[in-house]
Amino acid sequence: MNLYKIIAIIIGFIILSGCQDKKKQTYLKEINAMDFKIDSLDKVSKEKRVDTINSIVMSVRSTISSVKDVYFADTIDMKIATMMNEYKEIRKVLSSNTGNISKATKALPEVKQKLKDLEHDINEGVGEREKYQEYINYEKNKIEEIESLLDYYIITNDKYISRYDSLHPLVVNFADSLKAHNEK
Repeated sequence: MNLYKIIAIIIGFIILSGCQDKKKQTYLKEINAMDFKIDSLDKVSKEKRVDTINSIVMSVRSTISSVKDVYFADTIDMKIATMMNEYKEIRKVLSSNTGNISKATKALPEVKQKLKDLEHDINEGVGEREKYQEYINYEKNKIEEIESLLDYYIITNDKYISRYDSLHPLVVNFADSLKAHNEK
């Protein structure tokens, strides 16, 4: 009877280790996929970073100042007021949006390192094994947050740079026409 118990224990151990090995491989596949995602997001963050934002912000600020210097009316036309408000919004939104790319680019290497550490722990079987999936899920959520932040950054920049491209010539023309009118 002892022989049957020993064989049962050995078989149980083999089955249990086989299950653990399968879980380990599943965890490592998830980490590998997340690592690939981080690399993709890092590439996107570098490709979509817009270095002209500061010059656009300064241009808007300067143009608004030019309009303020020459516009002396008691009332303002609603169409002009709307145009100027939309133009001012470009500066505000683009200025604050640069913080989003900074957050994302700072978070990417941190998450990459956490994934590397987690992969090491899983490969070596260290730490709280029952929490591996919880740790993986936590890092997945961080990656989703970074992706969402980058998406917002890209969409917002595209929208407001396009708005700048369409409004800037109009506001400059408005400022120039005011200047010409005041010089008469």
